[in-house]
Amino acid sequence: MEIKLFSYRYALEVLEHECCHHAIDEILKICRNTPLPVYKNKSKNQAKLDVVQQIINTYFKLAFRQCAWEPEPLVTPDNFEDALRGDFRKSFQKSVSHDGKEEITLQIEVEMGNIASSYRNYFKFQLSYAYKLADIAILILPCDNLSRRIDSGVASFEKTVREIPSADLSITVPILVIGLDDTETEPIDVKAYCDNLNVVKGSRTQHKEAHETLVKEISGL
Repeated sequence: MEIKLFSYRYALEVLEHECCHHAIDEILKICRNTPLPVYKNKSKNQAKLDVVQQIINTYFKLAFRQCAWEPEPLVTPDNFEDALRGDFRKSFQKSVSHDGKEEITLQIEVEMGNIASSYRNYFKFQLSYAYKLADIAILILPCDNLSRRIDSGVASFEKTVREIPSADLSITVPILVIGLDDTETEPIDVKAYCDNLNVVKGSRTQHKEAHETLVKEISGL
């Protein structure tokens, strides 16, 4: 897919520096390779909903796992009674160090769901930053057009870009927002690979393996 970027508190500027550009290159490559999985009539009541959110989520899980990202990292110290987990985290060795730190740690949240989930993501980012578990946060989510093809009330890049600056006093962590733009992306007809919606969505435990195999086939992982 095409991507759009929004840098909050100079997140992108830091990642594009010579010491860190290998980290952002890895992330953007994964985002650009995101498939556009279409399953016509996935919703009987809303014909415009044709993109399978679960396939995109699984794609990111598999793609980041291939690149040795830690899945579901704690965003609070180990001794906290109430554990809260993020999506992915990885530390990158700096090629050049100007601040005395040899590594930069990034935390990623992939948000293809309800708008309310975005606010939980900000909270998790802030916790990780406050406890020095992450230096920069990255939020990946659909642009407006793609969000409307997934479901109603889905978080979008454009809405996030409008909201984050208004929370300047409470969100102090640098955040890079990455929007997935489907407008120039060739759709993949999921039915040509599998017409079993339980497998397509991976909605049951017994379908998990078949679902992941389907995602690998569709995405070329």
